[in-house]
Amino acid sequence: MKRTTKLFIAILTITMSLLLSKNLLEKKGQLNNGARFVVHGTKTLEGDFILSDGLISPGNSPGKITVTGNFTMGSNGTYKCEIKDLTGSGSGHDQIDVSGNISLDGTLDIVLDGYTPNASNEFQIMKFDGSLSGAFNTINWPGTMLADDWQIDYGVFIPNRVTIYGNNSAIPIELLSFNLTERNNKVTLSWQTASERNSNYFEIEHGVDGKNYFTLDQIKAQGTSYKVHDYSFTHNYPVSGSNYYRLRKVDLDGHFTYSNVLSMRFGKEKISFYPNPATKTIKFNEDVKSVVIYDIAGKEILRKENIEFTLDITTLKSGIYIIEINKGEYRDKVIVK
Repeated sequence: MKRTTKLFIAILTITMSLLLSKNLLEKKGQLNNGARFVVHGTKTLEGDFILSDGLISPGNSPGKITVTGNFTMGSNGTYKCEIKDLTGSGSGHDQIDVSGNISLDGTLDIVLDGYTPNASNEFQIMKFDGSLSGAFNTINWPGTMLADDWQIDYGVFIPNRVTIYGNNSAIPIELLSFNLTERNNKVTLSWQTASERNSNYFEIEHGVDGKNYFTLDQIKAQGTSYKVHDYSFTHNYPVSGSNYYRLRKVDLDGHFTYSNVLSMRFGKEKISFYPNPATKTIKFNEDVKSVVIYDIAGKEILRKENIEFTLDITTLKSGIYIIEINKGEYRDKVIVK
């Protein structure tokens, strides 16, 4: 009986030691005897995880591995990423989800599980809450993805994600800044891009009412770039009054997007309003200090001060009125329907 008890204790001790060693190995991602470490399946790895020499493969068919700390992948590490369909991370394709920072090296091995992606697809294969440094030394693209010129984004286009995408995907240009400066009665537009994808050119558009725009010039873009680029254009003849500017970015396939609108004023501009006839609101071409509206007999009907572009006239009945702006600076008739 004593021998049996001792034997049981010995087996239990060895088992506990093996389990402890396994947990430590999963924390470090490496084996002391030089064999390649393999971690696969949908699971959570607590704390920092270091894959110095081995294979990480979420799922067995697509799945997700979650690392609750930092993830480091060495030069001899391999991330085997399976793609099955478009149902998303963890089911349609593999993903490594890291709550800390990522340091990358080694090989990305993409495997297709019965699905052939087209050039408009994109897959977020890693997610991180902290920062990312480094990049994969080698990417093994399947033949169809290689032929379609698939690429990888390390969080430039889509923050906190590592994304693989085809050359017709909708990943956009990232505009870091767009500014106007005035010097010697000229307006200089300056803008900066963090990255560009299939961008063809920028059109600089100008208007005087914030609604209708005309092209001033066209500047060649970078095509596809992962570096910061600075652009500028000088408008030598802005008009007296308000000048509105926007950028129209045109891609190689003809698709286009607009920037936000910036404006700058020169000289004294006549105050105006629209629409006329009006229904619910009257809009001004600038902020006004005061507005008084009289009926046709000269009786004051409405008075407002410090108006930011728009005046609510829903209290007015249909009819013809006189509008006085900035204490007589501008007077006109307005029809309310």
